[in-house]
Amino acid sequence: MLDLTFSVFADFHYKKGMYAATVADLEAILKRASDENVDFIIHAGDFSNDYVGSPEVVNLYLDNPYKLPAYGIYGNHELESRGNSMETVNKFLTNDKNVIWGGDSVGYYYFDKNGYRIVCTDTNYSWNEKLQVWEHNKTASWGEPVGNKVPNSLGPVQLEWLERVLTDAAKQKKSCIVLGHASFTERAKASPDTEAVLKIFQKVNQIEEKTVILCINGHYHTNRVEMKDGIVYFDVNAVLNGSWELKKEHHYTKEHTFVYEEYDKEGRKTGECERKLTELWQSVNTHYFASPLDAVVKISDECIEITGSETTWRYGVEPESYYDPDIMPKISSGRFCFEKR
Repeated sequence: MLDLTFSVFADFHYKKGMYAATVADLEAILKRASDENVDFIIHAGDFSNDYVGSPEVVNLYLDNPYKLPAYGIYGNHELESRGNSMETVNKFLTNDKNVIWGGDSVGYYYFDKNGYRIVCTDTNYSWNEKLQVWEHNKTASWGEPVGNKVPNSLGPVQLEWLERVLTDAAKQKKSCIVLGHASFTERAKASPDTEAVLKIFQKVNQIEEKTVILCINGHYHTNRVEMKDGIVYFDVNAVLNGSWELKKEHHYTKEHTFVYEEYDKEGRKTGECERKLTELWQSVNTHYFASPLDAVVKISDECIEITGSETTWRYGVEPESYYDPDIMPKISSGRFCFEKR
């Protein structure tokens, strides 16, 4: 296999008037990816809370000036706004027309690059006990349908697909990177399918060593990375939304501003101005990073090397209490080498 280099980010959460993410932040991520000469760029979900209403970032990502192959997966906010159906959003997940979808009207797929296989899952299924069916998150919703059980699941059909795709890779001696918005590790609020997924990983790695070598997730706005049983598990921090916790009072003041970029319905820039963070309706619940976070991952037969970016809390305003010790303004860097057998 050849070496593979890619850029990854998660939880950009772009929506005008909601959070502080801007087109300039995405431009910075794309430029770094280009400077690092990556083979592709990928996001681990929650790229936008309103794809239909955000052509400026959707078009920039897919039709980027660096001609980078661009990919993404479903987060739990991908369908949040009206008009953002799966049929619509699927078209905005990638600019690669050659990806292999898992079926009709599904949001999971895979693609091969440089002898590696990148498997993009969709952890947005839940169980409707009344109807006895697995359902995907619906349009105009940020989570599972009301009353459904075991959210953040793959569901049995996708689990079978995942095993087939990874088994096929094992037979072809292709190492795999698996992405899911929810985590497949033994952490709080991980996907309910974690045990089943880890059994699949173990099974295919017994067929061929180093079939699954890297598993990436977003969702938690936290930062952790570890190697376990020969697989690196990489929890990618949010781009800007460093901490989200329901609050009643603002921690930012009227002096805390950001550059707000104005765009028309076609995504053409019409101007920019200074706006107060307090004018964004989710800022009361959010502590922002000062600059966008992303990571560059380099993979060879011997090692996985992650180079994450670091920043500070915007205006020095930190969360008063951390509900998770892994909430920090950085993405960790590390080098993880495989055992020689």
